[in-house]
Amino acid sequence: MQPLRKTAPLLLLLAAMPTLCAAGPMRQYNSELGEAVRLVKSGALKDAVAQIEKNNAGADKDILYFFEKGELFSLGSNYTASRDTWLKGDEIIQAWENDIRNNSSRLSGDIGSYLISDKTRRYEGQDYEKVLLSTRLTLDHIMLGNFEHARIEMKKTYEREKLIEAFREKEYEALKAEAEKQETGSIARLDGYPMEEIDTAEVRELKNGFQNAFAHYLAGYFFEVTDEPSLAEPGYRNALQLAPGKAIIQSALDGVGKARPDPGETDVLFVIESGFAPSIDSLNIPIPIPRRNGLIITPLSFPVIKSSSPVPVPTSLSVAGRQLPVETLTNTDTMARRQLKDQMPSIILRSVIRSGFKSVVQDQANKAHWIAGLVANVVAVTTEQADDRNWRTLPERISVARTRLPQGRHVIEFQTSAGSYRTEADIAGRFTIVPIRITGDAVYVGQPNLASGKAPDFVAEKAILPSGAGLPVPGPTPAVPAVAAPSTPAAMANVPPAASAQSGEPARAALATQPPAASGKRVTAGDTTYIGDFSFAQAGGRANGQGVVEWRNGDRFEGRLENGLRQGKGRFTSQANGFSYEGEMKDDEFHGQGTYTSENGTRYEGNWKNGVKDGQGKLTFPDGDFWEGLFSNDQRTEQGKMTFVGKTIAKPAAEAAPDGKP
Repeated sequence: MQPLRKTAPLLLLLAAMPTLCAAGPMRQYNSELGEAVRLVKSGALKDAVAQIEKNNAGADKDILYFFEKGELFSLGSNYTASRDTWLKGDEIIQAWENDIRNNSSRLSGDIGSYLISDKTRRYEGQDYEKVLLSTRLTLDHIMLGNFEHARIEMKKTYEREKLIEAFREKEYEALKAEAEKQETGSIARLDGYPMEEIDTAEVRELKNGFQNAFAHYLAGYFFEVTDEPSLAEPGYRNALQLAPGKAIIQSALDGVGKARPDPGETDVLFVIESGFAPSIDSLNIPIPIPRRNGLIITPLSFPVIKSSSPVPVPTSLSVAGRQLPVETLTNTDTMARRQLKDQMPSIILRSVIRSGFKSVVQDQANKAHWIAGLVANVVAVTTEQADDRNWRTLPERISVARTRLPQGRHVIEFQTSAGSYRTEADIAGRFTIVPIRITGDAVYVGQPNLASGKAPDFVAEKAILPSGAGLPVPGPTPAVPAVAAPSTPAAMANVPPAASAQSGEPARAALATQPPAASGKRVTAGDTTYIGDFSFAQAGGRANGQGVVEWRNGDRFEGRLENGLRQGKGRFTSQANGFSYEGEMKDDEFHGQGTYTSENGTRYEGNWKNGVKDGQGKLTFPDGDFWEGLFSNDQRTEQGKMTFVGKTIAKPAAEAAPDGKP
């Protein structure tokens, strides 16, 4: 028993490896994320978020948690929460970037990939995911009207691409040197590996596996519509290099800076995303590894790309009597295959180094005791897994269509695999981006934030088709109005309470910065004027009383302030952003009965609760159409009905709901 005693520590270490890895690196990400994808396809976003939370109950969240959850918020048009979640994931990527800039040992990889498997490495995102995260943050910033942040993210995209390119070149050379130092031999070929799947013509056409044409086209579009043609042109040129022959890119490049929309027109970009990114499976192949004392057969694992169920991309969109051609600029499935093709030499080298270590452990264990040798063999097999982690809720394809439209509400129609789909979007300002996501069983249409250089007038609303219900032609699904934030520092003293249903943070009246004044006087402090029966407890204190508050930008509030907060019945009108609210308020929030009218004439009459629409209400659109029913947390519920005034909406009888609801 002496040899067994001597090998006891080795046995314990080997036996503990699967247990240590089970809670983290050896998680079955493929099945976990596959369930989230299924829920998204069925339109069950809340359930999908719950699934992500269930699988990430610990305090130490990995980057996939932020990737996937941010995507779900984006699908639900909650761009604020999406941005904030993705920024947390971006912090992990920035830590990786700083590490590879300053830590040369990172070039050789993590020790866990040598000892156990590639899956033990800290996951910091696939290279194409790192770049796409920056692209998606750019889009969130634009949808929220944060143009300066969008510019920063575009610059970061370019810098990230360059860093990845330089790192991968150095990484392979470092791994090659490490393999030679360890005298682990090499793998001549991978018999049984489907190499043809990562070496297709479409894969070879890509410049690399991490740059995407949509990111650069979006940059070109943004700089063009914000009147920076000198910056737009390089964006379009880069996009064309990554996606040669795309007519929509060539047309944009040819016309950049030559024309602007006419007054009353908007430059509209439709971003059509379809399907889901591929999954990754682990394929174990017994590999003969040459060693100085002969060949050792070692099972090694390699990643295999598995495409998700195909979701057709509509060939065109029908808008305002026009058929707009749709062109695909980015395919994440092809990018994943190209990245795997480019990184396969590094994966093989890590596998060779790992096989050398495992063969030494097996050899020593066999010499020590047959039980130790058995345990070593079992551990070598059970821990050998390829890295199956990737961002599954990313779309498979990102396509675009572009046109100029008269400002107003427009019907959008397109074909899906289940038939025709119809929705509406409000178009306004210098430019508008309309995001559309087609998953197969559900369609999500984000009402744009009217990116016109000022705050939005609408909260985005998704259009979801329940799974298995067919694809009827729905009635219009206009967005629920929300209040726009004032555009000047002075106006920020009077941010209306429903300023952002996306952020969920109540707006508050700012401290009044005026000296004490007698009741009934006119008091002006900075950009703010108080007229009426107002008093101030102390210099720089909050206002109390009844009267009128005016701001230099034209905004005006009539009503009562208590400790600087609006209370009771009142009326607020924003000249800066064109909306008005008249009704009950509590603690500076819309609360009780009230009527909100947006700049374009959309009107909500009904109940408010803590700054959002909640309870019975009626939403009337400028053309007279209206929806009446129950609202919950600023969203329409199923307990309501859409009425089209003087219109006939075609809908197959077999698909119409029994109560006539759209």
